Amino acid sequence: LVFLMVVPASATHIIGGEMYYEHISGNQYRVTLDLYRDCGPDNQNGTGFDLSAQLGVFNSAGVLLFTQDISDPGETIVPVDLDDPCLSTPPEVCVATTRYEAILNLPPINGGYVISYQRCCRTPALTNLQGQQGLTCTIQVPAPPNAVNSSPRFNEYPPVALCLGRDMVIDQSATDPDGDQLVYSLCAPYQGADAIQPMPQPPSAPPYPLVNFAAGYTATSPINSAPPITIDAATGIINVHPTLQGAFTVGVCVSEYRSGTLLSTVRRDFMFKVVVCDVTVISSIQDQDDIC
Repeated sequence: LVFLMVVPASATHIIGGEMYYEHISGNQYRVTLDLYRDCGPDNQNGTGFDLSAQLGVFNSAGVLLFTQDISDPGETIVPVDLDDPCLSTPPEVCVATTRYEAILNLPPINGGYVISYQRCCRTPALTNLQGQQGLTCTIQVPAPPNAVNSSPRFNEYPPVALCLGRDMVIDQSATDPDGDQLVYSLCAPYQGADAIQPMPQPPSAPPYPLVNFAAGYTATSPINSAPPITIDAATGIINVHPTLQGAFTVGVCVSEYRSGTLLSTVRRDFMFKVVVCDVTVISSIQDQDDIC
């Protein structure tokens, strides 16, 4: 009983993550898992990242082939970038990130591979989800003839905060090492794990269920915005004008195509926090020796 009471309380800190990979040479791939946690007051227990994360490697039928444990290298604080020098966020806005990396041996197989990580639970501060839900970060390594491939990866951090009642332009573009075509969309994040088993080892097999949105919210309308939130399918630029203060889980997908064939999809799962931003305007006249 004590275990059941403690685990859910101590694990409500995750606010997002994403997974991608890079082909190194031969059958060697570097797999990267970026996780994000709340380091502000909503993380009431001050829960940090796990000392290690376990990846599950599955075939296309969902059969577990092997697992890989990765040590946490240490976290960094994500900078707040509002793209406006006159705006600042409240001091309690805080997001930390860590990067787990592993070198995996993945010889070409029919159907390719699915690599996954699961963790519960998301911060309870979320406005647009029903109840307490976990997260699954996953990526696909394609089958031959496209087995030699590197997935796209995002160029910028996700936005730490959005300003209530202001037009916000967010760059969520990605780069593909192979020069494949990239298509962007708003998508539903995946659920994963639960409060009773917050860090399943191994992770469960695919396919994975999508998050349960609260009434009025969907994958393409995950946040209160007027006009509605949009993403440019070709550039990954998001436009949003938040109209409700709160915390919202948003999924941003970048899908990789080669000669019309879908190779992989990187799914960024993140919490967009809408806050009342402070406006600081300083008006001054520079000293001038010569005035005409």
